[in-house]
Amino acid sequence: MQGGTSASKTVSILLYLIALAQSDKRPTLTSVVSESFPHLKRGVMRDFIAIMEGHGYFDPKLWNKTDYVYTFETGSKIEFFSADQPGKVRGPRRDRLFLNEANNIPHETFDQLEVRTKDLIFLDWNPTNEFWYYETVQNRPDCEHLVLTYKDNEALVQSIIDSIEQRRDRKGWWRVYGEGQLG
Repeated sequence: MQGGTSASKTVSILLYLIALAQSDKRPTLTSVVSESFPHLKRGVMRDFIAIMEGHGYFDPKLWNKTDYVYTFETGSKIEFFSADQPGKVRGPRRDRLFLNEANNIPHETFDQLEVRTKDLIFLDWNPTNEFWYYETVQNRPDCEHLVLTYKDNEALVQSIIDSIEQRRDRKGWWRVYGEGQLG
């Protein structure tokens, strides 16, 4: 999922993964991975907790603060970890994977995670420049490529829309963050 700023890439993927975990007929494991722990905590993990709390789903007893794993009533789990150490991505298997800001994660890390994932893989990124996805993944028959912009985010407040649109004259910025196109 390539896209510009405020396009709801991360939140949309999380909403879908939460819905899957809540309706699983058998327990599954979903890994949400980002480049570093601080990035994970300030971004996708914060969004996950906000979504869960905002919908009245969050139960603090089901959130393991030590291991950063949420266990749903179905037995399914969503775990959060960083890709900053190669040993973290070798060995463990999962059903689903979400690579947040995939352009900041090395290709070798993706390879190690992909071969250990059974069902689905989501990637999201702002297309600031080409990276391994464009050469090795984009044209695969098992890949669907979506491009989103702030206009796809129905929940975006007008002040953010105005802030984004006032940058139309900055061609490089606008191409990536306004139009969601490769910079």
